[in-house]
Amino acid sequence: MFFDVENPPIEPPAECQRRLLWRLARALWEAHRPDSAGFCVVAGCWHENHRHPCRLAQLAQEGMRTACGETTPASPPWIAVTRQRLTAGDIDPVDAVAELLWRHRHRHSRRAGR
Repeated sequence: MFFDVENPPIEPPAECQRRLLWRLARALWEAHRPDSAGFCVVAGCWHENHRHPCRLAQLAQEGMRTACGETTPASPPWIAVTRQRLTAGDIDPVDAVAELLWRHRHRHSRRAGR
């Protein structure tokens, strides 16, 4: 993977294929990232082993991986949630159009060998 899943960048990496999905997953990561002791920053968030992120932080990591083209067990739900949030108006249509244009340009530049 071309980003550190333990410390993912705020903005999607250049190689990210689904930038809106990245932003949704990254927001979940920010809400549940492990603190310096390894525990979720959300008070009372349960997880079985402090050496591993809580389940929601793990889900966020899978979402960021999905956004970057990796298939994970959580990929279908993440893609579905992104579509539902777009349909419900929870995602700014301007951002959605910007992502579509970015993906279109990115695909064409790959085909052209750029």
